[in-house]
Amino acid sequence: MKHILISLFCLFASIGLAGQNRITINVNKVVHLISKEKVTYLQTGNPNFVLAEIVPEHPNLVRIKAVEVCEGESSISLVSDGKLYSISLNYGEPGEISYPLDGFDAMKADLYQGTLMSLETLKKNCRYLLSQKKKHIRKSKSGKDGINIQIRNIFLLNEALFFELEIENKTNMGYDVESFQWWIDDKKRLKASNTQEYRIQPKFQYRGLQRIPAKTKVREIFVLPKFTIPGKRILRIEMLEKALGNTGRKLSVELKNKHIRRAERL
Repeated sequence: MKHILISLFCLFASIGLAGQNRITINVNKVVHLISKEKVTYLQTGNPNFVLAEIVPEHPNLVRIKAVEVCEGESSISLVSDGKLYSISLNYGEPGEISYPLDGFDAMKADLYQGTLMSLETLKKNCRYLLSQKKKHIRKSKSGKDGINIQIRNIFLLNEALFFELEIENKTNMGYDVESFQWWIDDKKRLKASNTQEYRIQPKFQYRGLQRIPAKTKVREIFVLPKFTIPGKRILRIEMLEKALGNTGRKLSVELKNKHIRRAERL
């Protein structure tokens, strides 16, 4: 009897755990997932069965709705605050129409895939660079309303470029970072009639910087696969502030190809 009770307990426990990451959807109701932080990745298992998207005006919300009446199930996977959530979706009458994301089980989302070097080697090199005081790029700097951003150094190690940024907050109020965006853009963008820009994505960010406290300087390192850019183009790095509506400060610094070609060996 004891063994039977233990087996039944394990069975019900596993069923309960599996049910934690499950949502019911249908064609008549929209279901929302609510995250404390913005959702940075979202993938639908079967787009013919379910419509899932990050709400543009509120990037911490995901709305989900069934495309048509369907049997069986699908799934979504999403990343928020460094955590990966995998949620099963089945068709029926939703018991709830909004769910806090932190009520679901998650696992750590290690977005670095180790294509440049091992993660430990990457972190070790970043720690070493942040322990150094030298600066060999001096003119790439931008400031607005008490917030300054500059590129201190660029280093090259094998196939990887390490970009060291410094952000200074001279104000009495903390600066909340919405995101860093990296663009390859035309030099004379404002004068060109058919400008082209495209976004590039760093492979690794050391600190995952989200806030610059008042009256402080913070250094951050981004790592990208080595690259060069054509002579008539520039690399533009933007830092966007998290604020109500579209009122946040945006600062940007630019680099020419010569700065990248002169990257110091690490």
